[in-house]
Amino acid sequence: METFGVLSLAKWGNSLAIRLPKKILDDFSLQTKDELIYKVEDNKIILEPQKRKTLLEELFEGYDLDAAYPFEIIDKGGAVGEELY
Repeated sequence: METFGVLSLAKWGNSLAIRLPKKILDDFSLQTKDELIYKVEDNKIILEPQKRKTLLEELFEGYDLDAAYPFEIIDKGGAVGEELY
Protein backbone atom coordinates (compact mmCIF):
# COMPACT_ATOMS: atom_id res chain seq x y z
CA MET A 1 0.00 0.00 0.00
CA GLU A 2 1.76 3.10 -1.20
CA THR A 3 0.05 6.37 -0.48
CA PHE A 4 1.57 9.77 -1.01
CA GLY A 5 0.31 13.12 0.13
CA VAL A 6 1.40 16.30 1.80
CA LEU A 7 0.96 16.82 5.53
CA SER A 8 1.27 20.31 6.99
CA LEU A 9 2.79 21.20 10.33
CA ALA A 10 0.51 23.20 12.64
CA LYS A 11 1.15 24.92 15.96
CA TRP A 12 0.05 22.90 18.99
CA GLY A 13 1.00 24.66 22.22
CA ASN A 14 4.77 25.16 22.12
CA SER A 15 5.15 22.30 19.65
CA LEU A 16 4.32 21.54 16.05
CA ALA A 17 2.00 18.71 15.06
CA ILE A 18 0.76 16.92 11.96
CA ARG A 19 -2.75 15.66 11.36
CA LEU A 20 -3.21 12.27 9.77
CA PRO A 21 -5.97 11.90 7.17
CA LYS A 22 -8.98 9.75 8.08
CA LYS A 23 -8.06 7.18 5.41
CA ILE A 24 -4.71 6.52 7.12
CA LEU A 25 -6.41 6.32 10.52
CA ASP A 26 -8.93 3.83 9.14
CA ASP A 27 -6.31 1.78 7.24
CA PHE A 28 -4.27 1.31 10.41
CA SER A 29 -7.22 1.24 12.86
CA LEU A 30 -5.74 4.18 14.76
CA GLN A 31 -7.74 5.91 17.46
CA THR A 32 -7.29 8.73 19.95
CA LYS A 33 -4.46 8.05 22.44
CA ASP A 34 -2.88 5.36 20.21
CA GLU A 35 0.87 5.68 20.05
CA LEU A 36 3.22 5.76 17.08
CA ILE A 37 6.87 4.78 17.19
CA TYR A 38 9.11 7.00 15.13
CA LYS A 39 12.58 6.47 13.77
CA VAL A 40 14.83 8.42 11.46
CA GLU A 41 16.55 6.50 8.66
CA ASP A 42 18.35 7.90 5.65
CA ASN A 43 17.04 11.41 6.36
CA LYS A 44 13.43 10.13 6.51
CA ILE A 45 10.97 10.12 9.39
CA ILE A 46 9.24 6.74 9.68
CA LEU A 47 6.11 6.30 11.81
CA GLU A 48 4.88 2.87 12.91
CA PRO A 49 1.78 2.17 14.98
CA GLN A 50 2.69 0.65 18.32
CA LYS A 51 0.87 -2.64 18.71
CA ARG A 52 -1.86 -2.33 21.28
CA LYS A 53 -1.97 -4.97 23.96
CA THR A 54 -5.19 -6.84 24.49
CA LEU A 55 -6.67 -6.91 27.97
CA LEU A 56 -5.53 -10.53 28.29
CA GLU A 57 -1.96 -9.57 27.33
CA GLU A 58 -2.02 -6.79 29.92
CA LEU A 59 -3.29 -9.17 32.62
CA PHE A 60 -0.50 -11.67 31.93
CA GLU A 61 2.24 -9.08 31.38
CA GLY A 62 5.30 -10.17 33.33
CA TYR A 63 3.86 -13.64 34.04
CA ASP A 64 6.47 -16.37 33.66
CA LEU A 65 4.88 -19.14 31.60
CA ASP A 66 7.73 -21.49 32.50
CA ALA A 67 7.28 -21.05 36.26
CA ALA A 68 6.01 -23.99 38.30
CA TYR A 69 2.30 -23.98 39.14
CA PRO A 70 2.16 -22.21 42.52
CA PHE A 71 -0.48 -24.44 44.09
CA GLU A 72 -0.51 -28.10 45.01
CA ILE A 73 -2.85 -30.11 42.85
CA ILE A 74 -5.04 -32.30 45.04
CA ASP A 75 -7.12 -35.23 43.87
CA LYS A 76 -10.43 -34.89 45.66
CA GLY A 77 -11.75 -38.19 44.37
CA GLY A 78 -14.72 -38.75 42.15
CA ALA A 79 -18.34 -37.72 42.59
CA VAL A 80 -20.03 -39.08 45.71
CA GLY A 81 -23.60 -38.10 45.02
CA GLU A 82 -25.09 -36.54 41.94
CA GLU A 83 -22.49 -33.81 41.48
CA LEU A 84 -21.72 -32.77 37.94
CA TYR A 85 -18.10 -32.28 36.94
